Amino acid sequence: MIDALEAIRGRRSIRRFRDEPIPDDVLEQVIDAACWAPYGTERDERAFIVLAGQEKARLTDFLRERLAEVLPTLSDGPSRQILRWASSLMPMIEDAAVLVVALTEIEHEGAELSIASAACAIQNLMIAAHALGLASCYVTGALYLADEICHLLEAPYHTLVGLVPLGYAEDGERTRKQFPAVSWRGFARREADDLPGARQVDISEMARARPGAGERILMVTDRPEVDRAILNVLDRAGYEVTSARPAQALETFNREEPDVTVIDAILRDISGYEIARRIRESAEGPCTVIVTTPAYDATDEEQALIAGAADVISTPVREYKLLARIRTLANTRALYNELEERASQLQRANEKLRELQKLRDDLTHMIVHDMRTPLTNIISGLQTVEATEYDDEISREFLPEAIVAGQELADMISNLLDISKMEAGELKPQCTSFDLRELVSTTLDRVGHLARQGDLQIRMKIEEALTLEADRDLIRRVLVNLLGNAIKFTPPGGTVEVSAAADGGEVEVRVADTGPGIPRDEQKMLFRKFAQLEGGRKKHGTGLGLAFVKLAVEAHGGTVGVTSEVGEGSSFFFTIPRVQA
Repeated sequence: MIDALEAIRGRRSIRRFRDEPIPDDVLEQVIDAACWAPYGTERDERAFIVLAGQEKARLTDFLRERLAEVLPTLSDGPSRQILRWASSLMPMIEDAAVLVVALTEIEHEGAELSIASAACAIQNLMIAAHALGLASCYVTGALYLADEICHLLEAPYHTLVGLVPLGYAEDGERTRKQFPAVSWRGFARREADDLPGARQVDISEMARARPGAGERILMVTDRPEVDRAILNVLDRAGYEVTSARPAQALETFNREEPDVTVIDAILRDISGYEIARRIRESAEGPCTVIVTTPAYDATDEEQALIAGAADVISTPVREYKLLARIRTLANTRALYNELEERASQLQRANEKLRELQKLRDDLTHMIVHDMRTPLTNIISGLQTVEATEYDDEISREFLPEAIVAGQELADMISNLLDISKMEAGELKPQCTSFDLRELVSTTLDRVGHLARQGDLQIRMKIEEALTLEADRDLIRRVLVNLLGNAIKFTPPGGTVEVSAAADGGEVEVRVADTGPGIPRDEQKMLFRKFAQLEGGRKKHGTGLGLAFVKLAVEAHGGTVGVTSEVGEGSSFFFTIPRVQA
């Protein structure tokens, strides 16, 4: 026992080795001691590669060259500092007679669990080396190049734990003592020493620099006091953190709709993997769930991924690893939300496009239908005149109707063109002074045939010598549209009345009918383009007439309106200044 204790206490890290080979039998005893070290995982996943001669030189040459390549590219920080220390140990590695590369397999159980086992093996190796008169050192700086070293040594599915140089110590080498903190507890004559606190990294700059800070994080745990460190990290990084017990996890998730959910795998009553599965089934879009586990191996990762988690992190959690994973998933969630919004916008635009396409088709049908009627009147009238060899009586009857039909057709085309111009501000009224009564009388002559066909009475109540300064042609077409609508929707035997009166500097013109009236909820649609009503009036026309009326009146600085009750008729009116400014 004393010899073993002395061997443990006598081990030392050294800086120089003697140029002396190690006998094979001595080396075999050292490696055998390492192989007999206890292990704590399901299977012993430790592995050793013992290098000497050219094989050791090949590795040491690679390490020296690689360190020389990467050190100049690194900024000041932990990586640069540790690799500089590793570089300072290169002479000792080169001088050693043998270099033992300690590895663990990573295909089955995770390296986090296997490292403790490998550490026991390395301890046994170093104790045995000292007992047999050898010196040794445990080099970990090369772990920064672990993947590259494993590739060089053709050791796939392994991870590097450390390098152990072995040899005979140079005379005069002294032990460098570095003792870990020891806290004695439960002993009457000893006062417990506190272990050193965790070095808290300042992540405020990282939080400010990271775009989108403030995302919502849900932490599912039944031990919030144990997971307080994780909660503090997230809070310091600027996240809005909500903590939930396992029983309330799904309800809280659905209510809060967090950007990322962090779930402890080991819980009472229900596992974190089952909660992850339920959240995946409930979530819309990517399931941005992280499962934390203290027993991280391939089975844990497989369980978490099958359950729907996006990532697995072993505990205790390192701050930067946790924040990097959360940032990635939060960005994924933000990108998904943005894509969903864009998709929704495209869907709305597509629906609007379909509506416009239907409107275009309906408008084409209505325009063709409305234009066909006057065009038919023109053609049939002229054909009748031609068939009677231009008989004077027939010509006097049919030619005026053909001319009126042609004017109606021309007005429809003008409405289509002028609405677009007025909406673009390209059509300005050409104002002249004219007698309003005379204009209304002329307009009634124009639509008189429609009134006669419908067996309607037309009345006019307009003051004598009521002059107006406006665009005569636009006002005429306004009247034609209002009178045409009134005649069109008034049943046989009804009455259409046109009235006008001056009120100060304005003139109000009103066209009233005894038609079916218009429901109040439909009146607000009357002056929109292509609007057609369903209520007391049957669908008819392009829906452009009243839109033209509104734009033409507003171009004069006036207003339009309607008063109507179902079953009592309608009264359309417009008011414009008597003199244009």
